[in-house]
Amino acid sequence: LTRPQATIVLTAARAQLVAGPDEAERVITHAFQVASALLAAEQVGAAQHLLDLSVEYAKSRLQFGRQIGSFQAVKHRLADCLVDLEHARSATYHAVWALTDGTDDPALAVSIAQATASSAFAKIAADTIQVHGGIGFTWEHQAHLYFKRATTDAALLGSAEAHRSRVAEMVLDEAPADRVPWVATGTR
Repeated sequence: LTRPQATIVLTAARAQLVAGPDEAERVITHAFQVASALLAAEQVGAAQHLLDLSVEYAKSRLQFGRQIGSFQAVKHRLADCLVDLEHARSATYHAVWALTDGTDDPALAVSIAQATASSAFAKIAADTIQVHGGIGFTWEHQAHLYFKRATTDAALLGSAEAHRSRVAEMVLDEAPADRVPWVATGTR
């Protein structure tokens, strides 16, 4: 229900070699990086949609004669979601820039974006269900579908934890002492 699949059959279709044995690893790595950046962008968009839903619901749902958005616990939850979302959005912009500009390490930037966006989407999806209360768990509301999408997205190209491990490996284990990636130090 959250990510439709299809089977494609090519019959008598012309083929063209994309990459030979010498280039296959580079092409596959690049395709993985582009797919990860695109998935991060999708996760940011879905998380934004969920946050928008939650904010509108918090403004309109009344409890004890007040909007639930007036309660401190709800305000803090939504504010935390916004911070997570903006962090994921910035990391995703950086990943796309690194892939297109080439002046920063795209592998590192993409893994940072995927770890951040995947984690933010999962948290915002769970918080959306909490803000919506009982209706968020039902088939009548879309929140549970986004929660499922966040879970399957993590399995699609690697969980947030897997990407964090990849970042740690690139920054701590593989980076030469004289050339630490600038995203790790915050300096240029």
